[in-house]
Amino acid sequence: MKNNNVNVMGNASIANRNSTGSRTVPVEFCRIVLHWAAEKGLNMSDFWAGLDISPEVLDVEDTWIPVTTHQKLVDRAVALTGSVDGLGYELGMRVGLTTHLPTGYALLSQPTLREVIKFGVKYSKLIVPVYQGCLTEGPEHASVSITLNFTPEPALQCYYHDMALTAVWKALRNLLGEVWPGVALWFDYPEPSYFAEFRELLPSCRFNMESNQLIFPVQQLDRKISTGDPVMAELMARKFQEKHLGGQLPKQIVERVRCELVSNGNGYPDLEVVSRRLCMSVRTLKRHLQQAGTSFQQLLDEARLADATRLLSSSPTMSIEDMAAWFGYSTTSNFTQAFRRWTGLSPSKFRQHLQKTDS
Repeated sequence: MKNNNVNVMGNASIANRNSTGSRTVPVEFCRIVLHWAAEKGLNMSDFWAGLDISPEVLDVEDTWIPVTTHQKLVDRAVALTGSVDGLGYELGMRVGLTTHLPTGYALLSQPTLREVIKFGVKYSKLIVPVYQGCLTEGPEHASVSITLNFTPEPALQCYYHDMALTAVWKALRNLLGEVWPGVALWFDYPEPSYFAEFRELLPSCRFNMESNQLIFPVQQLDRKISTGDPVMAELMARKFQEKHLGGQLPKQIVERVRCELVSNGNGYPDLEVVSRRLCMSVRTLKRHLQQAGTSFQQLLDEARLADATRLLSSSPTMSIEDMAAWFGYSTTSNFTQAFRRWTGLSPSKFRQHLQKTDS
């Protein structure tokens, strides 16, 4: 049993790293929190006290920070102000076109709103890896839906969606010259009490909808961008692709893959899907992962292990059978065999081990 204990402890660290640690946001998101805190008159010495984050880490340009770092800054802001209510709106309205360089320049060079949104959707996982965007065109309306590729703490669910939709609306409105009739924000949760304070600052908002999205008349997709330049747009697209994909180290590609390996409740995206989302061929992705000393299957196993240990710990009533289906295994025995291979214990024994440890 000695080896089992070593495996349990070693894999627990993998679980903690992959649950949120591999999810990243642009460093500017952290700077926005700090600027907001300073504007609110918070004592910055109190803000940084006890945080295991060096302020110098925020000085590195054009980089990504673990979402856990962002959450720590948000948690500290909440602790000092007493509430997270409305913070998503506050920060979302502070996100500007120049927040994500060179993305802002690429968006400014697109000829129409349609190209702007398509560019943002195509590269959304590279611009802000914790979010995924999708453009849908209907007969009367177009919509940009926003989804999270990780599960935040329950208290921060609304915060992340408030921030994302507000930021997207503001950025697109700025591109259109501050005039955008007919646009609305839809949220899939009930209207929060703090919304009243921001009602006049936001466009029309609807709550208890089927998804989180920005919706507007479809003909507006053809609206011209005053700064649009098709030649520059193509040049920026090539530079963006090279900067965020071709120029990345294999280790960074590994982190991108980890961000994609999120179960939808019926398994994880396969190699073909992930490579398509990262805008590269399967062969290229395999080569990058091999150069980093890993493989897609190994990263998939890490994601499954991380989620399995988390669910075994946090969902004591969830059956092993349901977990197997959630992870995409065809049979419960296949899941059990895989988990035993990773940890040396069956899922049931692992759950018992956690319960004994907690007690």
